[in-house]
Amino acid sequence: MYFSRKCSETEAKYHSHELEVDSLERFRMFLIGKRFRVITDCAAITSTKNKTPLHPHIARWWLRLQEFDCKYIHRSADRMRHVDALSRAPVEPPNPTKTVADLVLNVELDGHDFLTTIQLQDMKLANIVKVLQGMSSEQATQIRREYVYKNNRLYRKVDDQLRFVVPTAMRWRVVRTYHDDMGHFAAEKTLGRLRKDFWFPKMRKYVKSYISACMECVYNKTVTGKTEGQLYIDTVKPIPFMRLHLGHVGPLPKTSRGNQYILGITDPFTKFTVLKAVRSVNTQPVIRALNELTSYFGLPAIVVTNRGTAFTSHNFAEYCKLNGIQHIQTAVRTPRANGSIERINQTVCKCLRASCVSDSDWDTAIRDILWTLNSNTNATTKYSPNDLIFDFRLRDVVHNRLVQAIHNEANDSQESIDIRRERATKAIEAEQAKWKQRFDRQRKKPSQYQEGDLVVITNVSPSTGFSRKLEPRYRGPYVISKVLRFDRYVVEDIEGLQRRQRRFNSVFHAEHLKPWCTAAPFLDNDTDGSDNEEDPENVPGQESDLSGVAELSKTSNRDHNDG
Repeated sequence: MYFSRKCSETEAKYHSHELEVDSLERFRMFLIGKRFRVITDCAAITSTKNKTPLHPHIARWWLRLQEFDCKYIHRSADRMRHVDALSRAPVEPPNPTKTVADLVLNVELDGHDFLTTIQLQDMKLANIVKVLQGMSSEQATQIRREYVYKNNRLYRKVDDQLRFVVPTAMRWRVVRTYHDDMGHFAAEKTLGRLRKDFWFPKMRKYVKSYISACMECVYNKTVTGKTEGQLYIDTVKPIPFMRLHLGHVGPLPKTSRGNQYILGITDPFTKFTVLKAVRSVNTQPVIRALNELTSYFGLPAIVVTNRGTAFTSHNFAEYCKLNGIQHIQTAVRTPRANGSIERINQTVCKCLRASCVSDSDWDTAIRDILWTLNSNTNATTKYSPNDLIFDFRLRDVVHNRLVQAIHNEANDSQESIDIRRERATKAIEAEQAKWKQRFDRQRKKPSQYQEGDLVVITNVSPSTGFSRKLEPRYRGPYVISKVLRFDRYVVEDIEGLQRRQRRFNSVFHAEHLKPWCTAAPFLDNDTDGSDNEEDPENVPGQESDLSGVAELSKTSNRDHNDG
């Protein structure tokens, strides 16, 4: 009997006599109750029982051997070669790496050669071979100028080089080898290697079609170049608190009052902001803050939020429905759609870092930060949020005594609030045009999808403490169930292919989507020899015994260099 196994990383550091215990335990059912001999070339195992004291590790495995009735006999290694041979992996001579062309083109040739037979089974190529062997044809002159039959193989002349003409049945296998087995490079690099040795009609279209159906490329390759997606801006209506943007900041260090988050609410027209320190991101604190705000300024028509649990809950949906509020949720990982509150959150975090004496009292600094945000002139509107809401100047709550000393409120005169709001609206529209121009300069038009299209979505792996460099960049496939405005799509699990107990349903922007493997047919039956994708299909020639030759040879000299 014989057995072997690979040592673990720890076992590989053990002495050989520690590993030989495994062989006895492996055949324990045959050895228990029998007297036998153990012949080994390890002298240590025969002398261990005579040593005192034993190392604890050695003593443990020696105790494991006491259940066997055996005698240990030492034999020198030169007399144990027949046993050592079983534990030595055979060493094969190095085999130099060969390309696909070496393996395909350097075959010993005879009349029954595989390449010859596979080419002759292709009727178009077989007809070309017949012409090269002397058969008459209207295209004989052109065929002899473009093709060569050498060593029982058909070649195409391209730039004074001979390239093996790949029959239809072999195209998939050759392209698969050059793409899959050589690193899944993109179409141009795959074509560059193919064109060194092979040729077949419409090679570029065939390779692109093959790569578009490669699952490994779909899951692991990101789209290069400019990011998809352009900036969409809603028309500004000069009505305060008609539209509100909500969002959370945190978790922050827990204060003595138990607060860990900041709930921000802002009006995109006046830029007026409300900040609330809250203990959690549950729905109830959000509803309480909205009730307090709406008790002063009335109900909004639209509320814009991200897809946090506080805003996707059933309670928040019921609150919006009860009060007649349209709830708009941004697409996944698209913070610019809720940019009004995201920009406020950035400013608040910067001010908190600079203002807090300790992490346990940051919530006491919110009052002063909030007053500064609402009383300072905004760079976009050219007015402070307070000026666009109130028709009088508010007294400064931070430096009130100093302001009273130098400011005569009785003589204070301001523009009417209607004029301020009209000018603020024009200023916002001018700034929005600049934002869009600056944003779109770095972007490209997004891909358009239809209901029922299969897509994959960007994969954000949870942090595990290990490297995530080689994890797939996309996950899926999913199906688009609804097309929304602003290049957003409702993405769901495919019917019958639900991956989790809860059905996946979310909204994604086009920049986080990529088409699933396209089922574009390979151009095996395409007879136009042109490799230019924009060339129209040629009309087949008249029917004859050489119809395949007539179709295949319709290749201009311009296409030779691209073949």
